[in-house]
Amino acid sequence: MSRKEREGVLWVLLAAAGFAVMPTLVKTTYLHSSFEPFDIAIWRFVIAVPMMLGLDLISRRRAASTRKSDAPIGPMLAIGIVISAAVLAAFFALERLPGSTYIALFYSYPAMVVLLSTLLGERIRPLAWLALAMALSGIVLTVPNLMLGENIDSIGLALALFNAFIVAVYYLLAKRSLNGVADVSGASAWMMVGTLAVLLLLIPLRGLQMPQNALSLLMLVGIAALGTVLPIFAINLAIQRIGAAQTSLISTVEPILSMIVSMLILAEVILAIQWLGAALIIGSVIVLQWRPRNRIDTSIVREAG
Repeated sequence: MSRKEREGVLWVLLAAAGFAVMPTLVKTTYLHSSFEPFDIAIWRFVIAVPMMLGLDLISRRRAASTRKSDAPIGPMLAIGIVISAAVLAAFFALERLPGSTYIALFYSYPAMVVLLSTLLGERIRPLAWLALAMALSGIVLTVPNLMLGENIDSIGLALALFNAFIVAVYYLLAKRSLNGVADVSGASAWMMVGTLAVLLLLIPLRGLQMPQNALSLLMLVGIAALGTVLPIFAINLAIQRIGAAQTSLISTVEPILSMIVSMLILAEVILAIQWLGAALIIGSVIVLQWRPRNRIDTSIVREAG
């Protein structure tokens, strides 16, 4: 594995850790406030955008005081607008579906990334398909209360799959837009500005609750910093280094990390079948990184032509 690939894998794992912490922070916020999901979605980006802009300013000053940002502002704003559709789809899907059902449906997006990559002319290694099957099987096992035998809200189902599709599209768009870009923090900031702009337009329709106490405000800051700024910045760096397909497959470790955080902080009981699912997901990441010794090209996705 090359240094660039190692860096990419580490950035994916860091992003997954950030996203994994967010459900616990959100649950804690609900316990100490009257927020609805839409309120948290708005405040998440209201707080995160200035944070990301500050991170960009600091990183560029450290690199070179005279260096101009090469962030593709237009494309990243457009990607942010696309992401706002995923945020809203997730919000409405979670109103109609149990959380475990939503997670299992949402994590179909790595399969969509791989399939879309194939349709766009990229060649996927056979081992990647095996890793994908292992990861998807593991995700289903980590949510044993999926209620397979009961009726599932069809609108919620459609919204969850639409959310997954939008995220898959984001991975592919980010890969193209971030190619050769040095100012990834600036690009991430402009993407988040695009998402925030759409969400702000919805405040007159939905309203917005203010933080009721210091603890709820602290939780919102945590959601913005650990569950938004850190993982978005890290995932963009990962996509830039190892591509959309490999990044999406490795990111399936997120349900495991989220499960462990819930166990440690919220004292949730983890079943044996969930640990089996976790083992399959970890195994899929190991399979994904395996390379025949006589191969020089170590990328999961080869550009056609």
